[in-house]
Amino acid sequence: MKLFKTVWVICAALTFSSILNAQQNSQPALQPLGEPVQNPALPATLLDTLQRMAQTWRHGNYEMAFIQILPNQVNSYQYRHVFTNQRHYAQLSALDGVQQEVVQRDAIISYYGNGYQPFSIKGPYILDNIPSVVYADYDKLKSYYDFVDAGKTRIADRVAQVIRLLPKDDFRYQYVLWLDEQSHLLLRSDMLERNGELLEQFRVIALQQDAIELQTLSSRLDQLNLPPLINVQGDALPGKQQWRLAWLPPGFQQIKHEYYQTEIGMLESVMFSDGLFSFSLYINHNIEDKLGEHYWQQAGNTIYSEVLNNREITLIGQIPLATAKRIVKDLSFDSSGQ
Repeated sequence: MKLFKTVWVICAALTFSSILNAQQNSQPALQPLGEPVQNPALPATLLDTLQRMAQTWRHGNYEMAFIQILPNQVNSYQYRHVFTNQRHYAQLSALDGVQQEVVQRDAIISYYGNGYQPFSIKGPYILDNIPSVVYADYDKLKSYYDFVDAGKTRIADRVAQVIRLLPKDDFRYQYVLWLDEQSHLLLRSDMLERNGELLEQFRVIALQQDAIELQTLSSRLDQLNLPPLINVQGDALPGKQQWRLAWLPPGFQQIKHEYYQTEIGMLESVMFSDGLFSFSLYINHNIEDKLGEHYWQQAGNTIYSEVLNNREITLIGQIPLATAKRIVKDLSFDSSGQ
């Protein structure tokens, strides 16, 4: 039985594309955060505090060790970041299991690891294993999330301000953030279901801003022979779109629409984001088996698949299952797409 065939083709044939989508499209129309603030004053509002965190993450020089906690898995990583001469340099290293590393040299992200040939893609930042909250535009998110002051506590022997990001509807997850009072960097984030169930946790266990390694990171990456760039862009749209979505959660916008040639034929890919969470729709116009409705969930990731109008519609993203079902079921085709 060819259960979830489209899903597996997506995972195999579009692996590099999904990486690029995460890099480039997790936040639509993200505006530059500007130069680092010299001698910053204490932020006056929670919005200021969150914007300061995003700015410091992008323009600060720091090194941290952190763990990523999923329901059935815990992994540890080291992350270094330097912003110098208007260029971004970063290094993310896995500290558990097989050796894997991601490096950033300004707009080039390179991947190294066992089991595949090293490769590079274009992207503005490293998002792998790092929560998207550090890159969000909170001035836009305030229309769809409430920012709630939850007091102060200690994380990694540092005083942290706790802020809850509560969605104003039931269609997306919530976040709790712990921000370092001194450096403004994110020290911990919990992604939670609406009922408070933990889906994913990011937790810093050590943080330095004047580490010796940081002094040489930019020069070492400038001298590095990066692996070749790969082209993971899809094909141009073949014509008029034959379907439409009757409903999307407030704030979600379409940010990418492409076609890919795969072993199951032409696969249509459409990506949406609210600036914090994102999901992609994959439409297979050449199905062989009508397998009905199927879904799978792990941590905050949802895969939902259903056959509509002789097409297999698969949604993959960080949204609740009920939201995924409503989006797919409300999709309709025009008369020319019958």
